[in-house]
Amino acid sequence: MSPLSIEICPCKSGKSYANCCQRFHKQQQKPATCEQLMRSRYSAFILQLGEYLFNTYHPNFRGDLTIEQLSEKSLDWRNLQVIASGNQGDKGFVEFKAWYADDGQLAYHHERSNFVKDNDQWLYCDGTFYPEQKSGKIQRNDPCPCDSGKKFKKCCAKN
Repeated sequence: MSPLSIEICPCKSGKSYANCCQRFHKQQQKPATCEQLMRSRYSAFILQLGEYLFNTYHPNFRGDLTIEQLSEKSLDWRNLQVIASGNQGDKGFVEFKAWYADDGQLAYHHERSNFVKDNDQWLYCDGTFYPEQKSGKIQRNDPCPCDSGKKFKKCCAKN
């Protein structure tokens, strides 16, 4: 997916890409909150913007990650659900579920991410992962978590 061809922002804010994450990706503006940074990083994963991901990852937590590694397509991301977020001073958190397709099934990555503000820039540090909750039990008549507006059975359910 090319950033130039996007109308609705991949972060599921409901805003246009130009009025949401694109301004951060193009370094026209810095995210004002850790939630804005997390949403822009989610969009960057979809758009394979490794340089942005690298630059918004706190250097003390990057380890051996490279821009090339962060630029690779990791998963078929479908939806982002922010559960809770908050900032207090120069520290913040965002708890979220990021839904993805895995071999015809929907699953999600559930994380509580930690952020710090350094030199007026929010940076991702690390997170608490909930591996026991990697996928949710979705009923056939539930709304599809991919945010299509369809029932799960008519959308992402494996036939």
